[in-house]
Amino acid sequence: MDWTIFESIANHILQGLPLFASAVIVLVIARCVFMETTSFNANDELFEKRNPAYAVALGGYLLGAGLALSGAFFGGREEDSLTAAGMLLADGLLAVALLRLSVLINDRFILHSFRIDKEISEDRNLGVGFCLAGSSVACGTILNGAMTGHSEGFVLGLRDTVLFWALAQAALVAACAAYRKTMKYDVHRLIEYDDNIAVGVGFGGFLVGMGIVLRSALVHAGKGPLGQEIAISAVLAIFGAALLVAVNSLTLRLLFPRNSYEEEVEMQGNVGVAAIAACVTISVALFLASIVQRIPSP
Repeated sequence: MDWTIFESIANHILQGLPLFASAVIVLVIARCVFMETTSFNANDELFEKRNPAYAVALGGYLLGAGLALSGAFFGGREEDSLTAAGMLLADGLLAVALLRLSVLINDRFILHSFRIDKEISEDRNLGVGFCLAGSSVACGTILNGAMTGHSEGFVLGLRDTVLFWALAQAALVAACAAYRKTMKYDVHRLIEYDDNIAVGVGFGGFLVGMGIVLRSALVHAGKGPLGQEIAISAVLAIFGAALLVAVNSLTLRLLFPRNSYEEEVEMQGNVGVAAIAACVTISVALFLASIVQRIPSP
């Protein structure tokens, strides 16, 4: 047996440890940023009130941050360990800032009909918690794709990440508006006034699925001229988003042929049905992502 292969594996793992340490540090920073830039008192919500809505929202945000940071690992092994760790730290801080901005944008343009802080802290509204978690995971997935692109230099990489993130963020907002129109019920009204958890689970699942599709439009972008790369990503994002909205509506009807999905969710608040639908939506998004994902430029 060639024992040198185990030495190579050990070296490979050791070289990745500085990257891992940087990522953990940034994840802790992401948690602090969320707590310091929201009106929630984390200790009260988690340990005094034992608020499940806040726990779901915070957990989704941290998962989104983790997904974004995993994109920052792309290409890191091409540098020496310390340089790669420093670049990941810088990319990670940018990811944290953009993720937090994404949540603010989504609060304003996707969940705009009600106050997020009131619904989560005062009403302990799990439906809103799942929506916020889905929004965070979607944005983290988008950032993951934006950070896997190819750019000439660190500064241009930061610029390109912001540009491609903004493009996908706009597509996410538009897709969610289309989703609400395809549903036979008022998504916002049911979440706000009825505290309908099922609607929040279904919408949160759609957000995650859309994030997966939009990520595929950004992966490996940046090798060609910037304008051309943005145009390609825009076409792929629009096509993928429109297809997921259309297919999602059809899938829900095929998934429950003898029962109305909308009635089960709207009238019965059937969380089980909504959870199944959310998982199927994410599965369909994974299928679509393989179609939408661009072919890397030579």
